[in-house]
Amino acid sequence: VDAGPEYIVICTSAPMTGMFAGFGQGCTFGAQAAVDDINAQGGIYVKEFDRKIPVKYVIVDNESDPGKSGALAEDLILRDKVDLLYSVDSSPSIHIPIAEVAEKHGVPHIVGGGPLEPWFGARSETESKWSYTWFPGFGIATPPPEGDPRHGKPGYTIRDSWFAVLDDFGDQTNKVAGVFATDEPDGIGWYGLFPGLLEEWGATVIGAEDKLGFYPLGTTDFTAMCNAWKEAEVEILWGNVPGPEFGTLWRQCNQLGFQPKIVMVGRAPLFFVDVETWGGNLPQGVGTEIWWDPEYTGPGIGDTTPQSLADRWAEETGEPLNRGIGHGYAPLQVLFDAVERAGTLDKVAINEAMGETNLETVNYLTKFDPETHFSWIPLFVGQWQKTDADYVWELGITHSEHDYLAPSKEFIFPVPYEN
Repeated sequence: VDAGPEYIVICTSAPMTGMFAGFGQGCTFGAQAAVDDINAQGGIYVKEFDRKIPVKYVIVDNESDPGKSGALAEDLILRDKVDLLYSVDSSPSIHIPIAEVAEKHGVPHIVGGGPLEPWFGARSETESKWSYTWFPGFGIATPPPEGDPRHGKPGYTIRDSWFAVLDDFGDQTNKVAGVFATDEPDGIGWYGLFPGLLEEWGATVIGAEDKLGFYPLGTTDFTAMCNAWKEAEVEILWGNVPGPEFGTLWRQCNQLGFQPKIVMVGRAPLFFVDVETWGGNLPQGVGTEIWWDPEYTGPGIGDTTPQSLADRWAEETGEPLNRGIGHGYAPLQVLFDAVERAGTLDKVAINEAMGETNLETVNYLTKFDPETHFSWIPLFVGQWQKTDADYVWELGITHSEHDYLAPSKEFIFPVPYEN
C-alpha cells in the first residue's frame, strides 16, 4: 500500500502586516492552533493510505496588498505542492485573487469569513463561479435561503443585527444618517446596500445620491465630508472601512465638532490593535459586528473549546482577545473533516466533500449552500467601552438575536465625547 505523503500541506497568503494585519494575526493563530490540535492526534486519517497524516501549515505575508495575495498563493501551490488553501477573514480584495488561483490549479480553498455580497458579486462574473472556493461568513442583507437550517432565523446578516440597535435607540435620534465606505470590494458592496436599507428603516440619508462618504483608500482630508454631516445634523453614522482609515476620519470629525449619537462601523473597530491607535477616548461607544466569541459552545478538536482557544491566545500573545482566532480555527476544522470524509488527497474528491459538509465547529454550523458555496455564521453587535482592565478598551456584546448568547454589556447611548 502506498504510504502517501509525509504531510498534508495547507497554505495561507495572509495580511500579516499592513492595514488588515489584525485579521491576519488572529486568523492565522487560530488556524495554527487547529493544526497543532490535529497533529497532536497524529494528523488527519486518510483511508486511501490507511493512516493518519500530519498537517504542515505554511503562511506567507501578502502585506495587505491585493496585488500580492494571489501571486504568493500561486507560488506556494507550485513550489510546495499545496493540498489545500485557507484565506483569512479580511477584505474581499485580498481573498478574491486567491480564489482565482485556487480555481486555476484546482485546489480546494476555504475563506475564513466576511460578507457574502461583495464576494458573490465578483464570483458571479466568472465563468467557473470559483467552484473550488467555499466561504463561511455572513450576509450584509442576504439571509440564509429556504431549506437551510438557519433560514428564517435572525442574526445572520448585518442588516438584522445592526438594525436591532436602531430599533432600540433610533427613535431617540432625529433619524438623519450619514454613510461612508472605501472604494474597494468590501466598501463598494456595503455602500451599494446600506443607504437604501437605512431609508427603508425610516432614516434620511444625507448625500448618498452624490456618493458623499464614498472615498479612495489613503484619503487623509475628511474636512468636507465631516462638515457636510455636521451641517445636516447627522445623528446616525454608519460605515465600512479598514481600521487605520477610520482612525483618521473619526479624529477629524471630533476636531470639527461633529458628534453623532450612534456610530456603527464595519471592519475598522474589529481589533484592539487598530482601535488603540486612534488615541484619546475616540473608541468609546463605537459599535461594530462581532462574529466569534469565547462563550460559544461549538466543539473544537480534542479538548479544545472556544474558551480554551481564547485562553491560548491570551497566554501565548499577552494581548487582548482577537476574535479572528475563531475564524482561523473553524475553517481548518472544515478542511480536516472534508479530507477525512473524502478518504483521499485527490483534490476533486476533497472539493466534492467540501460541498457535503455538515459540521459543528467552534464557530457553529458549517453547511454550504450549493448555489453560492456560502455558509452563514451568527452575528452579534458590540461596542468598544473603556474599562479598568490592563488594556483599557474592551469590545463586549451589546445586542444578540441568538438565544444561546446574551449581551455582556449595556449599549452606550448617546456616544460620549470627551476627546
